Amino acid sequence: MSKGTKKKRKKAGKGGRRKDSRFSSLNISSIDQHKRAGSKLVPPLAQIPNMTTSSWSDHHMPEMLWAVLLAGVLERRHYLDVLRKVAVQCRSWFLREDDDSVEEQSPDPEVGLNFSIIVDQTKLAEVPDEEFHDFIKIPLAHPLGYAALRPILLIEDLPGIARWKRYFDAEPTEHDWNTLARAIANVLDHQSEASTDIRWFKVIVAIISGRIRFPASFAERLEEFRLFPDKGDMRSVRPSIRSMEMSLRRNDPAEWIERFWAQVLRDTVCIDPSEGEGYTFIETGIDPNTLSAVRDGVIEKFRRNIRADRVDARLDSAFGLVLYALGILEEIGMHRIHTRIVGAVALRSLAEVSITLHYLAKTDSLEMWQSYRVYGAGQAKLAFLKTQQTHGDLPNFIDESTLYSIANEDVWQEFLNIDVGHWASSNLRKLAMDSGTKDIYDNYYDWSSSYIHGNWAAVRDTNFVTCHNPLHRLHRIPRVAHRSLRSVEPDAVKLVNEMIDVLERLFPSDEIIPPVALGEPEAGTTAPNTGRQNESSC
Repeated sequence: MSKGTKKKRKKAGKGGRRKDSRFSSLNISSIDQHKRAGSKLVPPLAQIPNMTTSSWSDHHMPEMLWAVLLAGVLERRHYLDVLRKVAVQCRSWFLREDDDSVEEQSPDPEVGLNFSIIVDQTKLAEVPDEEFHDFIKIPLAHPLGYAALRPILLIEDLPGIARWKRYFDAEPTEHDWNTLARAIANVLDHQSEASTDIRWFKVIVAIISGRIRFPASFAERLEEFRLFPDKGDMRSVRPSIRSMEMSLRRNDPAEWIERFWAQVLRDTVCIDPSEGEGYTFIETGIDPNTLSAVRDGVIEKFRRNIRADRVDARLDSAFGLVLYALGILEEIGMHRIHTRIVGAVALRSLAEVSITLHYLAKTDSLEMWQSYRVYGAGQAKLAFLKTQQTHGDLPNFIDESTLYSIANEDVWQEFLNIDVGHWASSNLRKLAMDSGTKDIYDNYYDWSSSYIHGNWAAVRDTNFVTCHNPLHRLHRIPRVAHRSLRSVEPDAVKLVNEMIDVLERLFPSDEIIPPVALGEPEAGTTAPNTGRQNESSC
């Protein structure tokens, strides 16, 4: 093998996880754990019957806005102390005289619980003034209590907003928008520390008011909940809290929540992290001298292997695939597209070319070499015949003379079949498995294909950026200039050098074709952005 390609390809075992990934510790289901349903692979959680989803950040976090603001301003030990005192004070709101009381369940099991034992904004709007006073005096006793809670006054459709305004007797300021944004930023992630703390508060209120019951075997976990976060292994306690909180939610989020998100979107501007960016063109790391030497070496080896046959499908196809790959590699590097969208498209093409050559070399049968060649000629014939049925001007990139020439090169096209299937009666994935190059398919084919097809993932990756205003819920806004991608050059050079190795095995000789060398890319240049800048607000 060429230098730089001798390392064994690392593979995770079936169902295993790559240990050096930054995501290796996350609870992510593997491909093998997905269930095939037609053309879809369904993850384990989605296989659970009657499963319904519930968004913490979209529908339930706003109901806890008062706690979100305290967590965003106060130190953790201080806001947890406030939450404990509120839980004890408000426990009496939910107590019942009969010991057997439980939260009522909907008769429809698919609907589940409509839990309302929550000290949330909706509940605070429903309680009498005396009970509201008992609640509000606890956070306001903290020196930063007023400053922390004042942004609530910004929310026009907040339940009970008139009473909140009476208690504060002050107008919110522009700085309160910043306070609100910072607080929401801490809880958009449902697993964040602040989110988990607030979700614990919801759970502990239900527990200490006796509205949910547990078996004796749950005693240790209840003690961990009671003394949270100072008791137990948080790697176990925190997930338990989040799991339980999901069952203690209002079944239908209040209507005011959608109006809340609409208001904060309307009243605050987008923050565009890409503003001012231009197009950066990074110089190639491919050594042009070695690239030229490789092409010369391939051509020279081709000439030494020419035979008297008028059509040599094995020779032409093997060398042609390598030369085609070298052409792609040259355009990737010399035209500085290795960090651009077309660079990913080029890598996708290289992956298919590489798998094709490996398969043809593995089978190395005259029938397969001829099938590959005849199929291509048939595609040229098909395209040519379509040009004959086209009215008006042809697309500029089509040269019908070239199509006609290729279609008739080996045999008169009237005797040339058009195969509308696959030249090997297979597909690229099967070819990769049969040729031992499934790793190439897995590593390079799927994601790069997104750029060819313009799938949403590729569109999102290149031309949108996440708004940095937390109040906008991480929505997407267009980039000023589409982003630079990670360079495809190391992967492209690796694939091409491996193809040269295949060619050497097919046509061995004492003259070895040198590999393409890749060095460190030179500093790039940034083209000024002459397009329209993003507006500062949505």
